[in-house]
Amino acid sequence: MWDAQAAGGDHDWQLALRLDIPASVVGEASRLHQVVANLLANARVHTPKGTKITVVVEATDTHGVIRVRDNGPGIPPVLLPSVFERFTRTDASRSRAPGAEGGAGLGLAIAAAITEAHGGRIDVESEPGRTEFTVTLPVVDRPR
Repeated sequence: MWDAQAAGGDHDWQLALRLDIPASVVGEASRLHQVVANLLANARVHTPKGTKITVVVEATDTHGVIRVRDNGPGIPPVLLPSVFERFTRTDASRSRAPGAEGGAGLGLAIAAAITEAHGGRIDVESEPGRTEFTVTLPVVDRPR
């Protein structure tokens, strides 16, 4: 998150840890970092200055959950079914920061592929004023 904050200092970055139990997952750290980095970059690039971007980390007995939420313009409902497909671009609906480089529409597809390769899933809900990506990963078996 600190990388995203440094790159997008004109956004309001928040971190909420909701961990009553450890959120240990099995996976390749660099790939899981890439998932979160892609979601944060996506939120930064596709929302205007001043947008609040919140990362929430939670754990249940069976899953670790990372939510990336913003209060930007949202993703149009027509694009939601294909947002994790390669080359899907939402620029028509989400305002891109002036001067920002255009992506190839691969970041969310890569995030989804990595998440699925780790036995997890990634979901999105969006409406004007609230977009939330949720990454759910299985946790390490805990002794009982």
